[in-house]
Amino acid sequence: MADSLLLYETVHGSQAYGLQTPTSDVDLKGILVGPAAWYHGFIGGPEQLELSADHVRFEIRKYFRLAAAANPTVLELLWTPPDCHTVCTPLGERLLAERDRFLSLRVKDSFSGYAMSQLARIKTHRKWVMHPPTHEPTRAEFDLPETRLISRDQMGAVEAMLADGRMAEADLTTNFLGVLDRERRYKAARKEWEAYQSWLKTRNPRRSALEAEFGYDTKHGMHLIRLLRMGAEIVETGTLKVRRDDRDELLSIRGGAWSYERLMEAADALHQRTQAAVDGSPLPPAPDEAALDALCADLVGRALAQVSARGAA
Repeated sequence: MADSLLLYETVHGSQAYGLQTPTSDVDLKGILVGPAAWYHGFIGGPEQLELSADHVRFEIRKYFRLAAAANPTVLELLWTPPDCHTVCTPLGERLLAERDRFLSLRVKDSFSGYAMSQLARIKTHRKWVMHPPTHEPTRAEFDLPETRLISRDQMGAVEAMLADGRMAEADLTTNFLGVLDRERRYKAARKEWEAYQSWLKTRNPRRSALEAEFGYDTKHGMHLIRLLRMGAEIVETGTLKVRRDDRDELLSIRGGAWSYERLMEAADALHQRTQAAVDGSPLPPAPDEAALDALCADLVGRALAQVSARGAA
């Protein structure tokens, strides 16, 4: 858009980590200040622009919110190596100079959270590889009639009241509780079956071959270890290293060099390492959000002034 200003854009992901393979995509993410109407009008504007599946630009306020929350994918954009930067204006350089303001002990939970998501996928996929579901679950298997005894609305209402304390299980009949339990187990079995079918349809053939050979998704395994190591490093040192010095070992994990058991042991050790590093960390518990707010406002103001001057020229 002619009336917006792209402050900064970088290649990220595998290319930035140094973990790319010949088939890796080139992912781009940028930070922009939109037209003046986004900030002065009442309608506002989009929080991000998706130019393609691999090319996203964040409106600066959304970027600041996500980075202040220590979102790993967003936070690391400011620490990609200079050879990854495709656009870096003077305002972008100023943002890079202030990047340490975003770092805080929030990274402990955010990097671990993303890693645990990877771990959950690894465990689920391993279960499906080693012991795949054999058939679609039926209601009869759970001693349920084809016609529901408890409607979805009733079930949802009861579960909500049980969850918030408005109702206790003692308030319900044994028969009702039995039906409720069987409906829950059937629902869970259906959900897993549907997830398994979706996974079968979308599996990458190369990764499927590795899963079959090594018993787990080795690409997820590589990123699990990368995330946990990055989180530990940030907590310990107060710095974020995107380009990986451990590139060769990480790529070997992707290639199946580590057993599933070794991966689990390493993940647990890294989690413990991060927890142990908190007390001696140079990072504050949370970023100075007032300072970040002032920085964001200043960058927006300067960007709008540049766009206005450009339009008047």
